Amino acid sequence: MEKEYEPLLTWLKETALKEKIEKAVISERLSDSPCALVASQYGWSGNMERLVSSQAYAKKNDPTQNFYLNQKKTLEVNPRHPLVKELLRRVETDQDDLTTQDLAQVLFDTATLRSGYSLKDHVGFAARIEKMLKLSMNVSPDEKVEDWPEDLEDDEENEVKEGEEEEEEEEAEEEEVHEDHDEL
Repeated sequence: MEKEYEPLLTWLKETALKEKIEKAVISERLSDSPCALVASQYGWSGNMERLVSSQAYAKKNDPTQNFYLNQKKTLEVNPRHPLVKELLRRVETDQDDLTTQDLAQVLFDTATLRSGYSLKDHVGFAARIEKMLKLSMNVSPDEKVEDWPEDLEDDEENEVKEGEEEEEEEEAEEEEVHEDHDEL
């Protein structure tokens, strides 16, 4: 099995996730998840990272803390999972495909979350998920969001103006009440 998945493991480590993982290995313990992120023998778990980061006495930019927080982890891959099988097939046919690289990144991000770690790139994660949603619903990934119709924009501007006028009237009434109260 190790030999069969060697192209995927090498590609993950050296290309797709080279800045994020120490190595990629076949997992013997995963059953339902496609992959998991595992700390080194002396590394911190996701829960430990959260605890240390939330400590009130923690020094900002502490070198020891930064060392442990920025250690690369091992990506364990479940060879029996259909997503991993499909990723292997795609790596063997066209590993430079942008969708294949996005799939690897999304699998890494979900493994990060499942393993209890925090994502460093929330915006990128959301963009990749939205792209996957577009692809699954047969919407072009390049399709842009429509502009607001002009008549709707005019209605919104009028509502904003009316709201501002109402606020000004309420403020004037409050000032009158305060003036009346001061006179007493």
